[in-house]
Amino acid sequence: MAVTSISPPTSNATLGTALGDGTTYISWSQPTRMYASGTNVTYTTSPNAGNVWQGCFSSTIPATATILGVELVGADNARFGCAGSTGSSESMTFMMRLYNGSSYSAPLTFLSTPAGGTLNGDSTELTLQGPNKYYVNNTSGTDVLAGASDSLSGLSWDPNDQADFGFVVYTIAEVDSVTGILSGMGDMGLRITYTQQYPNTVISIAPSNILKISGIATASVTNFSSPGNTVEPVLLSVMYQFESETANTSATTSWSPGNSWVNGSGAVDGTYWGRTSNKTVKGWNCDTGRTPSSVTGPDDGVDVSDGSHTASKYLYTESSSARNTYCFVARLPLFNSTSMLDSSNDLDLKFWVHAYGATMGDLYVYIDDASSSNHTDATELAAYESFSGFTTYSSVWQQKTISLNSYRNDTDYYIYFVSQNGTSYTSDLAIDGVQIIESE
Repeated sequence: MAVTSISPPTSNATLGTALGDGTTYISWSQPTRMYASGTNVTYTTSPNAGNVWQGCFSSTIPATATILGVELVGADNARFGCAGSTGSSESMTFMMRLYNGSSYSAPLTFLSTPAGGTLNGDSTELTLQGPNKYYVNNTSGTDVLAGASDSLSGLSWDPNDQADFGFVVYTIAEVDSVTGILSGMGDMGLRITYTQQYPNTVISIAPSNILKISGIATASVTNFSSPGNTVEPVLLSVMYQFESETANTSATTSWSPGNSWVNGSGAVDGTYWGRTSNKTVKGWNCDTGRTPSSVTGPDDGVDVSDGSHTASKYLYTESSSARNTYCFVARLPLFNSTSMLDSSNDLDLKFWVHAYGATMGDLYVYIDDASSSNHTDATELAAYESFSGFTTYSSVWQQKTISLNSYRNDTDYYIYFVSQNGTSYTSDLAIDGVQIIESE
């Protein structure tokens, strides 16, 4: 069984008459703030305001997966309700639904009753009254707003439609001109629980008579015959896309990872990461949209399905304020090939890069079994010392693939992204969609 991370939407559409309930819904104001970073919120002063926010996934869920549950989840600032200027008698009523790319679920059940809130008989309508009254699931230890890891909410979910999966938060009533707000800012999205089975099935053959099935070792096959074992093993796949990370665009500071990456000097054993000469280490930055410097950097994060741009976060080297003279180092969390389904499968590092800028530097990828390293100790996996095809912000991102087959030896490893040698501020190099992936 596998579970995706919280994946926020990347697009929206006004509901209009799509729900088929006899109501024509208008749009929330500033609906793109649901998935953009910042301090602003989506808001409405009207009943019957509704948008479907979708594009939560691209190729995250394997095409052969069976989806077991869909949850609407919220982290950090994700919430919705009545704004702080609301009077004590003012109220607004909210409902929620899920969207599978073609159909909407029935109204979802609210999982808790916040202070100042009341639920209707089947808990699908939440009325919030008074200032600063918001819905978050107040059950301890959970971030689920609606849905469940073992419920499909009455819909059929096809992984081939995952790019259109989404959700709806809408209003159906208001009293005394209340202002309702929806504070997602990239912190609200969907989480999918799924299982993946092999396309081939062996029936009525004793495990002792099976030598090999589609490259799966005998030891893995005998697991299927273990009484009570209902968990199918899946290919190793780890993706980092930085959506839940806090943006940092300052030329004087670096991104502080919240996803177990290590950035800057903390990833280095010593002061420098040398190559042709010793360079003081700085950390990468994290942003969405364009980088602060003109004529350099990407237009936005990467859509990993085709390399185009989408409103998402990415890492980049902020080379303003003479930072181009430094070396930028960021390190992935530990990986170990024991997580592979079969040690004979291919193991690759894949990532997307954008290198638009007149004075672009170089990118190097290293590996080491130490959690902090330097050029002398680490092994260089690849060097990218020239980039072609990046002529504007909107140039398509390029995907790079590096084989990790030499590291399928049950040892803990760390991968380091190192960029240096830009010659001015127009050398903001970016990476996104970093993946360690096993394939048959």
